[in-house]
Amino acid sequence: MNLAILKTTILSVIFMGVVILLAGIALLLWKNQIAPHMRYLLPIPPIGVASYVFVYNMFSHYGGTRPGAFTDIAKEIVWASGISSVSFFVFTLILVFMVDLIKDI
Repeated sequence: MNLAILKTTILSVIFMGVVILLAGIALLLWKNQIAPHMRYLLPIPPIGVASYVFVYNMFSHYGGTRPGAFTDIAKEIVWASGISSVSFFVFTLILVFMVDLIKDI
């Protein structure tokens, strides 16, 4: 395995763990304000995993280095976020209609 990719993988896992820890502490501190909106927070863990996979794939694609200037990185993130958002919307819409249709059978 490429040493740069291995380092990227290890650092991504470490930093993702730190981010999840900080998010957990913040959620715990503001639990009373957050509790009524919990349904919006449930997708966050899979989004964290998707972020890790995106960063890993981006670094792998560019041989273990950043794509270039900040604008290149921003473009990669915007494209990935846009495609992911549209996919999430379409899959959720289909799931809502399918569950609503099948629940009465």
